[in-house]
Order: sequence, then C-alpha cells, then structure tokens
Amino acid sequence: MSATSHKSVPPPREETADPVRATRAATPVEFLGWLPVFKRFGNCGTHPLFRHTDAPPAGYRFVHSGRAATDDETLPLTRVQRIARAFSALGTSATMFAQTAFQFGAVRCLITLFGFVRLVLSLIRQTGRVVPAVRFAHSRNFQSQVLAPRRAELAFLTSVPFTYGQNPWVIEIEDATTLFYPFIQNGQTAGLDVQRSPYFGAVKALLEAEYCRGIVTHMRSTAEMIPALFRSETIARKVTYAPLGVQLPGEWQTHDDEDGTVNLLFTNSWHQNRDSFFLRGGLDVLEAFDVLRERYPQLRLTIRSGLPRLDERYYRILESGWVRVIDRFLPAERMAELQRESHIYLLPAARIHIVSVLQAMSYGQAVVVSDGWGMDEYVEHGRTGLIVPGRYGKVSWADHEAGVLRENYGPMYTADKKVVDGLIESVSLLIEQRAVRQRLGHAARADVQTRFTPDQWNAALKNAFDKARG
Repeated sequence: MSATSHKSVPPPREETADPVRATRAATPVEFLGWLPVFKRFGNCGTHPLFRHTDAPPAGYRFVHSGRAATDDETLPLTRVQRIARAFSALGTSATMFAQTAFQFGAVRCLITLFGFVRLVLSLIRQTGRVVPAVRFAHSRNFQSQVLAPRRAELAFLTSVPFTYGQNPWVIEIEDATTLFYPFIQNGQTAGLDVQRSPYFGAVKALLEAEYCRGIVTHMRSTAEMIPALFRSETIARKVTYAPLGVQLPGEWQTHDDEDGTVNLLFTNSWHQNRDSFFLRGGLDVLEAFDVLRERYPQLRLTIRSGLPRLDERYYRILESGWVRVIDRFLPAERMAELQRESHIYLLPAARIHIVSVLQAMSYGQAVVVSDGWGMDEYVEHGRTGLIVPGRYGKVSWADHEAGVLRENYGPMYTADKKVVDGLIESVSLLIEQRAVRQRLGHAARADVQTRFTPDQWNAALKNAFDKARG
C-alpha cells in the first residue's frame, strides 16, 4: 500500500439465516452472455460491465444452463462444410445444420429451426420485407440458439438481442446502436438515418414482441432517446434506467502526500484491443505528457495497454523516460495496487467507458475525462472530476430529436489540439494544487459510495425483472 492510500473498514453485510435455501428459492434468470455469438461483439458477455450478475438482485439468481461449444472442438463434416461454402451459402447453411444436429441432436435443432422460421415469418408480417427479415434472423446465429436453454422463465441478454425469442428476455444496453448490430455499428452513425435502415423495422418488431420483457440501461441519455428513436409506447414502457454501481474498495488513494511523485494512469478497455488505444484518447495523452513532463519532473505515466502501430514521434515520447507501458495480463491484486498508487486517471475517450470511470472514482483518483457522450452523467466537472472539451459534437453526441447516438471515430486516430491543451491545463492544476486533487478524488469516491452503488443498481434490476415476470 502506498503512503497516500488509505484502508477503510467496509460496512457489515446483512447475513441471510439460510443462504442456501434463499438461493434455491430465488427465481432463476438465464444469463446468455456466454453464447458463442457474443464473441462477434467483442465477447461482450464477459465484459466487466456485466460482473454485477455475480451478485444478483434479491429474489433472483443468474444461471448458466447450456453447454457452450469450445473453440477447439473438432466437429464432423468440416471438409464437407468447406466444399459447401465454395458452392453456395445455401449449402453452407445446410451443412451447418447437419453439423449442429450431429453435435447437439436432431430434435433440438429442429425445434430451434422452427423458432428461426417463426421469427422470420413474424418479421415479414410486421415489416413487409423478406430479405432483411431473413438476414436479421440469420445474424442471430443458429448454433448459438441451439445452445440456448428452451424452457427458461426469463433470459438475460447483453448489449445485442441475439435471440429468436424462444424465451422471455430482458436485455441490458449502454446505447441503442448495439441493438442493430451487425448491420449498424458504433462509430458509424454520425450522418446515418437509422430509421431508413432496412433492419430498423426488424429491431422494432423484436423489441415490441411479447417475449421482449425489458430494456435496462445505465445511461439516462439512452433511456430518453429510445422512445424518440422507435416512436413506440410499447417499447417505451419496457425501458428501465438506473445508474451503474461498483464495489467500493477498502484501500484507496487519499492524496495525503504533500510532495513526491505524481502518478498518471491511462488504461485500455478490458479486452485490450490495441485499436481501443486510439478510441480512448491514447494519442492525446502522449502529446500532453510530452509537455507536462518538462514542467513537472515528478510526473510519471503508466499506460495499461497494448500499443498499436504508432508514428515514430510517439515512440520517441515513450522512450524519453517516465512512461511505463504494461501490456501483459495483470492479476486483480496487482491491478488494484496500480489503482491505489495512481493519483490522476486520464480518459479523453470518444465516449463513456463506464466501468473504467467508476473504478477510478472508487479508488479516489482525480479523474480527467473528455466531454464525449455520457461522461457528464457520471463525472461532474469541478466537483468529482475535470471534463476536457473537444469530443462532443465532433466524435460523439446525442441526437435527441432522432433518438440516435451520433458517433464518428475517425478523428480519434490523430491527436486533437483542443483535447491536448485541455489535458495539459487540467493536469497542471491537479499537480500544482494538491488540495484540488484531493477534493475531487474524495468527492468522486463519495459518489460511488452513495450514488453509484450495486444496491441501487440491483433495486432497479429487480424492478425490471419483476415487471418482466408480470
């Protein structure tokens, strides 16, 4: 533990008289984030955002009843599948069906095929469009739907509605763009008329269907835009909003040291996709640090990220000293230590990265973030952190009239002078005025303790599940 960290005693938890009996009595909710199809969307089912499923709301328990196909399973008909692919997509589909039937049973596959056909016919009936209906249903991934349990009282989906509607389901999202994946993707919506997409009607029909029981989001902006986007009272009634919560660590950064090293921290996304280095503002961080280290020799920068291919200039910045790059896996204990040691967290990203922001706040770090979409819902400028302008309206912004999150990630691949200057100004303030840094860090942690708590999130999730069950 660093000299500026503090250990607090967590409040006692209420103990259930018979936790085993309570767990058995709880209503099971099938967590479907493990389905193979979610690997196509950044393996989002394993994202730390959904770690709250480890501690479900009162009266519920998350279960994983299915059997996932492992990546290294050798399946029959592989050679036949290659030949079929060479001739036609129809042959590929037939071969995949035979392959899946061999592995999981013909009856199960036929039942799933019936669900596929039922979904296609329903979409055609409601949208009047045949090809988009077939393509949309096909994108749900047949093998994953075979793996999904058939008799779940309630299923829980992560970010993308990868389902045929076999079971009643609730989905948790951050923004509405993910509902249209893979046909509409984040970062590509700046000038897009989403309602004119051939797949808009399919998504709307899926969400209006009786088996869609709820849409849960931790973004107020998303909750407000969904009714404007779909213009459907049925869908609007299914939306539940609640701020996300994270656990409060016992040891944290209190900024008590009056002198000494000041540690900056920049982290990549949990999946460590090197491209996300750009999307989280890595170039702007390097440009700002190149100026700041000349002013403040006590400054250190840790980059918890793999590095993409960079211009030679950035390699020179990295090699000039006082930059530590950690591109390997860190155990939870080491990551917690890194969080405690850090004084200032930098995230000049294209948009909100909710878990990263809340974790930094929970450790008492002074957070410096961009004004990208969603940041101001969790960081209050001048009270719990500092918000640097330059992203909103250029890289990401809420179009409340159309109900669309507008995003254009193109500018993130070059440093932005406005953002860099904002970082330099903000970090300079936090270095020169320790009291400001301390005040922001303490207020941020207090917000996590009182506003962004797992208990409040679970209360809203319980309400959504209760509504879903009628």
